[in-house]
Amino acid sequence: MNKKDLYKIDKDISIAKTLDSSFYTDKNIFKTLVTDIFSSTWQYGLHINQIRNKNVYPINFLPETLSESITFTRQNEQINCISNVCTHRGHVICDSPKKGNALKCRYHGRVFNLNGKMKNAIGFEGAKDFPSVNDNLDHINYKNWNNFLFFSLNKTYKNLSVLSDIDKRLSNFPFKKLYFSKQLSNSFEINTHWAMYCENYLEGFHVPFVHKGLAKEIDNQSYNTEILTNSVLQYANKQDSEKDLYAHYYWIFPNLMLNFYNWGLSINVVEPISINKTRVNFFTFPIDGIDFVEDQIKDLIQVELEDQQVVESVCRGVKSKFYSSGRYSPKHEKGVHYFHQLLSKILLKNIR
Repeated sequence: MNKKDLYKIDKDISIAKTLDSSFYTDKNIFKTLVTDIFSSTWQYGLHINQIRNKNVYPINFLPETLSESITFTRQNEQINCISNVCTHRGHVICDSPKKGNALKCRYHGRVFNLNGKMKNAIGFEGAKDFPSVNDNLDHINYKNWNNFLFFSLNKTYKNLSVLSDIDKRLSNFPFKKLYFSKQLSNSFEINTHWAMYCENYLEGFHVPFVHKGLAKEIDNQSYNTEILTNSVLQYANKQDSEKDLYAHYYWIFPNLMLNFYNWGLSINVVEPISINKTRVNFFTFPIDGIDFVEDQIKDLIQVELEDQQVVESVCRGVKSKFYSSGRYSPKHEKGVHYFHQLLSKILLKNIR
């Protein structure tokens, strides 16, 4: 069989097969996709309130794979997203959030303004054609949406139309009352492929079997999946209610999940560590004044631990010589099918 045929996903879900198991075990595929996908899509950075008191906030993006160091800075109301790597010899400039009016590299003392422009370079007297624009810190594409800051290493990437969908559907959601709770946020490392975690998120098919507690909270018969541009929306009614939704679950390709509840917003960011290890960061934003959020988070953590068990089992299972690929449930796995189509499109470009 031609290698490309292993990763072609038919547009017709009723006849399509899932990605071949080698997708999850081939280290070259893993490396290629992480480089191509994560360096060219929108990623979650932080909430704007996180750079109010400490106005310099560095982020080490995918430290085990891409290891790209960037910094968000704020001066009055001006926000910049810039490289965090000194233009002299490549030293990382800032290691932790801080308050300041400039960025200074501790290696040789080069100083930059908060907008990335080089301010001072000790010891460069006599250097010709210096400084030039190449001595400034590169600006990185970023977007401010309802005080949430996203960035993309691709300066021309613009596809975030799903945010308009959220604004329309959730026009009454109190974004201005959200606050970041470090105490209620969390991070997990899971022994699974990053895509498997996303696949599990993209279907509610498993809820009655894996999440006994959650299954009592939602009406699984009302569970709905909508395919959007580079994103998927899932929602379901609360149990014993035909009008009240339990939550809106938005997935944004490739690794971002925005979960809207009546108590606030939970953001999940999936980070590939290696082919069989994944980090999932949970950022929690309660609505100011809402009570018993801690109890809600405990329930979410329980669901998360249950999800971890199944995706780790799948990661072990796909290595079996008795498994190569499966089929999609047309009713329940539209989100997984769409995710695989997006992956396939990128993957096929890299296979010769």
